[in-house]
Amino acid sequence: MSQLIKISFGNDLEEMQDYSSERIALLNILQGIISRLANSKTALKVAGVTVLSALLAFSAVEGSIFEWYWFIPVSGIFMYFHAYFLQQERAFVKLYNIEAAKNKNTPVDFAIDTKKLRSATEGIFSVLMRKTVLGFHLSLCVGFIVISYLSRNKGAVDLCLRMYA
Repeated sequence: MSQLIKISFGNDLEEMQDYSSERIALLNILQGIISRLANSKTALKVAGVTVLSALLAFSAVEGSIFEWYWFIPVSGIFMYFHAYFLQQERAFVKLYNIEAAKNKNTPVDFAIDTKKLRSATEGIFSVLMRKTVLGFHLSLCVGFIVISYLSRNKGAVDLCLRMYA
């Protein structure tokens, strides 16, 4: 009975090493970052609705100097931050997918390099123009402007009530 003996010289041993547990740890880190960014995005939407509601309440006060166009910059600020968090979330999803596609024998680098992150990040303007960002914030802003207008003009409210009665 003969036995096969394999002699290994340095690099062969590294290629045979399994980095699965390290890769899983890195994927868990990236998944945690993605989850926090998604939660921040949701909290930002809630904050936007809350601030716009407070502005609406302020505009309903008799003798208020509030004008309808004040909703626009506030909505714009929340729209920008929503797009920023979405941009970052999508970049980390791309990094996650790149790491998940690697071979289990490839060594794991736990450093999140800014070059890799920048290369995975799409432009802020293209994120701002996404249907989800634009649709949510424009409809929110227009809705609050209409409600503000209707609350200030009693004739408009009566007209709307007559239309739906």
